[in-house]
Parts: sequence; structure tokens; C-alpha cells
Amino acid sequence: MSTAFANAINLVKNPVAFMNQNKSTVVPLNTIIIGYVAILAAIPFVATLIGDLWYFAYLGAYGGAVAQAIVTYILYVIGVYVIGFIIWKLGPSFGTTVDQAKATLLAAFVYTPVFLVSILDIIPFIGWISILGLLYGLYILYLGLPILLGTAKDKVLNYVIAIVVASIVVYAVIGAIGAAASAAFFLRGFFYP
Repeated sequence: MSTAFANAINLVKNPVAFMNQNKSTVVPLNTIIIGYVAILAAIPFVATLIGDLWYFAYLGAYGGAVAQAIVTYILYVIGVYVIGFIIWKLGPSFGTTVDQAKATLLAAFVYTPVFLVSILDIIPFIGWISILGLLYGLYILYLGLPILLGTAKDKVLNYVIAIVVASIVVYAVIGAIGAAASAAFFLRGFFYP
């Protein structure tokens, strides 16, 4: 667990050096998801749980905070997998030959600053600042495509744009499903004591 956090900090401090140092490392897909993403996704889980407890405690619906934190955790883990899948499948269109594990590793690196800055979700009204983590993650994506995947420099920007557009569509669907699931539990009275 401490290795995941140490790698996350090193990546955020100096993404180019970290990715150059690890570009030849072969990491199996399940190790990326279980040994890195699932651990770092605990940060937004705990932060969302604590932040939402304030709101749901006011409503007297503590289960809502727990459910929201669980949904957040699951969506983050699924999100990394889906973005990795998108990077993998779009690769040949941009002259990049990549396997799913390497693409998912890059997706995990993209999400790393998002996971770290999501600690701010403890205070719900400043949680929006986590958008900075997303912007830094896009910067890591831009840097990581040529380093980790060998994408030609002249194709990197178009590849990033394609990934972002595809991700927005996928996230709209995932977000709708997550919102519907949360609403269904809430409307059933599942969260009320």
C-alpha cells in the first residue's frame, strides 16, 4: 500500500522522470487495478464519506453518505479501466501500438492527481477545486503518450483530444447510471432509519 502512495507522489512531483523510469516496466492489468488504483481510490472514498456525512447527517440519512462514497469508489475504479480501454482502442488510429495493460497504466497515472487532490472532498464546498487534479491529469496524459506508448509527437495532441471526447461520452453514460442507482436507493427509503 505504501508503494502505491510513494509512486503516486513521485509521479505527481516529476511525471516525466517517473514515467521515463517506469516505461519499460511490465505491470499486469490486475496489479494496476488492485495494487494501485483500488488503493488510491480509497482517498476519494474516505473524503466523500466524511464530506457527505455532514450533509446526510442533517437529513438524518447516514446510509446516503455511505452509499455515495461506495458509488464514488466504484466509479473511480471503473473510470480508470474505461479510460485505459479507450486509450488502447484508439491507439492504432494514431500510429500507436499498445496493449491494454500499458494503456491502463497510463490511465491510472492520469487519475493519480485526481485521487490525491480529492482529499479536498472532505469539505464539500471546496471539493470543486479537485478540477485542478483533472487538469494536471490531462497534462500527464499529454506527456505520457509519447513516453509510455511511443506516440509520435505530431499525433499526441489529436490523440489527447480523441481520448477526452470519448471519455466525456462514456462518463455521461456512467454518471447517468450512477445517479439513477443513487436515486433508486434514496427513493426506496433505503437510507432512512
